[in-house]
Amino acid sequence: MEKQKTWFYRRFLNNKFAVVMFDLILVLLAILLFTKIAWVFEPVVTFLGVVAPPFLLAGILFYLTVPIINWMEAKLNFKRGLAILLLFIVLIGLLAWGIFKFVPAVQQQATSIIQSWPTLWKQFTDWLTELNSKQNLISQKDLNHIGQEIMSAFSGKQSSILSGTVSQIQNVIGIVGNVVVTISTAPIILFFMLKDGDQFVPNLLPIFPTKARASIGDMLTEMNTKVGSYVQGQLTVALAVAIIFMIGYSVIGLKYALVLGLIAGPLNLIPYFGSALAMVPSLIMGLLTSPKMLIAVIIVFFIEWLLETQLISPLVMGSKLEMHPITIVVVLLTAGNLFGLLGVILGIPGFAVIKIIVSRFFAWYQTISGLYDDPEPDDDATPPVPTQKD
Repeated sequence: MEKQKTWFYRRFLNNKFAVVMFDLILVLLAILLFTKIAWVFEPVVTFLGVVAPPFLLAGILFYLTVPIINWMEAKLNFKRGLAILLLFIVLIGLLAWGIFKFVPAVQQQATSIIQSWPTLWKQFTDWLTELNSKQNLISQKDLNHIGQEIMSAFSGKQSSILSGTVSQIQNVIGIVGNVVVTISTAPIILFFMLKDGDQFVPNLLPIFPTKARASIGDMLTEMNTKVGSYVQGQLTVALAVAIIFMIGYSVIGLKYALVLGLIAGPLNLIPYFGSALAMVPSLIMGLLTSPKMLIAVIIVFFIEWLLETQLISPLVMGSKLEMHPITIVVVLLTAGNLFGLLGVILGIPGFAVIKIIVSRFFAWYQTISGLYDDPEPDDDATPPVPTQKD
């Protein structure tokens, strides 16, 4: 005789809503506990702050270069070590060319922008004044007030920076030291990632329980595939966009073409908003130059848009993570508010990793809990008697 279920079992243990609420309470209690003992993790955070940047840079370079290494190994029959060595020689050559040829030109244009900033700002405010005289939406008094607020904000920032220069010397030295450590150690980490990267998952799985190894291996493979395809796609498109803009701006004779093109490339890493942000400085520069230059800048944007949407992006198929646009916007806003520009750029792949982990965990929970199984048919139910047709 089957034992009768108690009211506690029926209302709590066998109730999906109660189980979910109980799990949610446990998660919130765990978060509260971590907030109370956050000081315990401060050494870990400090350690990650030193170790994470070179590994992050090496990881980005790994996803960019590993397809080349695999192609050289498969198609050209190069040994992997030789392929890596040749790739490093090419990268060092490109770096040397950039340092001696490209960087001085960019530095010259950046210095010219800084020196010409007062003149450019005056031209921009004069244009706003002239535009405002032809409309009645904003009074001249309000426009002057807005200009004074902007200038006072910049001057306030400048004075605070100048006043705190001496006290921030140690921080600057620390930042420079971290940059040097990151740049010097990232190539070493990249070399071993390219050489032994395919052994990472097999060497990591033995630390997990035997029954969970297959599932964890699939999860790590999925994370590597999606994040790798996203990084490769986004960086390839950003590099192509920067090159197109630098060439286009140079052809039409726009001032500071290299700097504006370099700005447009990284901004393109921001989904949806990056292209719009990249348009602003170029349109302002074209507007301050002449109406013909403004039209030429718009034509360059149109050509770049055609090349990016019709040629480059379709070829780079791995740049999509199958996310809804609303999800992407929410992730960008949240990550940008929490971690700044770095969060905006890395928020999407980070969310993709979290999504994969949560999805796998929820699938495991569905299987273990048994709360999501389809109800079994009742064997005692009398099947309907078919009626005979006359």
